[in-house]
Amino acid sequence: MKMRQLPRLMASLGFTSLAVGAWGQQAAPAPAAQAPVVAQPQLNQVVDRAITSHPEIMARYHDFVSSLEDQNIARAGWRPQVTASGWVGKEWRSNIENVPSYNWSRPGWNLELRQLIFDAGATTNRIRQFGFEKLSKYYDLRATTNALANEAVGAYLDVQRYRTMQTLAQDNFSMHQTTLNQLRERQQSGVGRGVDMEQASGRLSLAQTNLMTESNNLNDVTQRYRRLVGEYPPAQMEPVPAAVTGLPVVGQTKNFEDALRANPTILSKQALVQAAEAGEKVAKAAFAPTVDLRASTGRDREQPGALYRDVQSSRVQLMLTYPLYRGGADSARIRQTAAQNYAARDVRDYTCRNVQQELSIAWNNIQRLRQQLPFLREHELSTSKVRVAYQQQFSIGQRSLLDLLDTENELFDARRALLNAEYDLKKAEYYWLTLSSQVLQTLGLAQPYNDNQPEEQQNLVLPDDPVMACSDALPDTSNLTPVALQQTGSSTPRTPN
Repeated sequence: MKMRQLPRLMASLGFTSLAVGAWGQQAAPAPAAQAPVVAQPQLNQVVDRAITSHPEIMARYHDFVSSLEDQNIARAGWRPQVTASGWVGKEWRSNIENVPSYNWSRPGWNLELRQLIFDAGATTNRIRQFGFEKLSKYYDLRATTNALANEAVGAYLDVQRYRTMQTLAQDNFSMHQTTLNQLRERQQSGVGRGVDMEQASGRLSLAQTNLMTESNNLNDVTQRYRRLVGEYPPAQMEPVPAAVTGLPVVGQTKNFEDALRANPTILSKQALVQAAEAGEKVAKAAFAPTVDLRASTGRDREQPGALYRDVQSSRVQLMLTYPLYRGGADSARIRQTAAQNYAARDVRDYTCRNVQQELSIAWNNIQRLRQQLPFLREHELSTSKVRVAYQQQFSIGQRSLLDLLDTENELFDARRALLNAEYDLKKAEYYWLTLSSQVLQTLGLAQPYNDNQPEEQQNLVLPDDPVMACSDALPDTSNLTPVALQQTGSSTPRTPN
């Protein structure tokens, strides 16, 4: 192509500084009839809807309610037991010396009251055991609520992310389609080149697949949003507020101990430890005697004849029962509960390690993304400037059409990378807040079913030793510090501030 044809080709393709603007500069749509204003849902409203209506939360809640009844069943051991019984039948007697065999009707009834006086603390510790198991269910409910709230935040962010991604991919596809159409017109007029058509056609196919990918990603996250919230996302969604409070502060926060102590999953496992300790005491009580108060009254026709027809017998007894031998079951039960106690401690300890790891990884991701964002913004800005420069150089024949298409794709990738980093940072911040049980507080929401806090919560004690064993100093992310670039000339990129 001759040099004097280049400006006309560039103009015909629309590669002017006015036609192709920076990111976000789109052609204004034609004025339309004004639609009624619809209030945009805020993030906290979406999360509140999710945690108050999701079936998984309801399942955890009903599991917690069932544990309330376990404790009520155990409490019944301290209450009086009243039983009534009645019977009818016949009795035969024979083989009595000098007395013939005889029989008679033997109806009767009995009313008995039993009251436990002493069982070596078995009932008390059983109530305590079920109480801490109930508390564990309560913290499981809180952990599930926090996790679902985090998922709802993530789905909300991803819908916004992939809507923007789809828009970027659509703009990129439209640009390549326009280029191909204009090149086809020039070729039909005899002034175009076939190789330009091939290049533009291949890039259009790539832009088409990118658009399909982003559209499918949007379809996927839309379904995830519906699963979590119970409805499809609205057309307009407000931006997610930055998580500015509750996160560690470099230079002030030494470790994640406070976050570990607030994590409901760890607290749930600690409640199971204390439940296992109470269960061990229940097993040991089997070697002690039990004392019951028994009172009963009733009628039982033990002899034939009218004399015994209406005889009523009443008694009050204080009964001591001492188990002497039950086949080794009591000793086995003690060994079993001791092993369960050790297992509960081990589960608590490795759960603490897992949460510490997740907190550290989330913090590393936050620090990495904070360090990367200035460079990604610089890359996007620089690529935008390069595109403008390439357009100018193309107009004087110093750049080919392939150079321009490469720049468009690089700018598209730069914008996608920047967008992903911005949304990934928000997701990482809210995930850290979830692990430290602060996500609902950050959103201005209260824990659902907070009125049902078990009284055992006051007696839950998370010892220092397991927390300090799994806790560690704030992760060292100094290796994420930007490397200072050596300035070798005016064209060398600078390190973003």
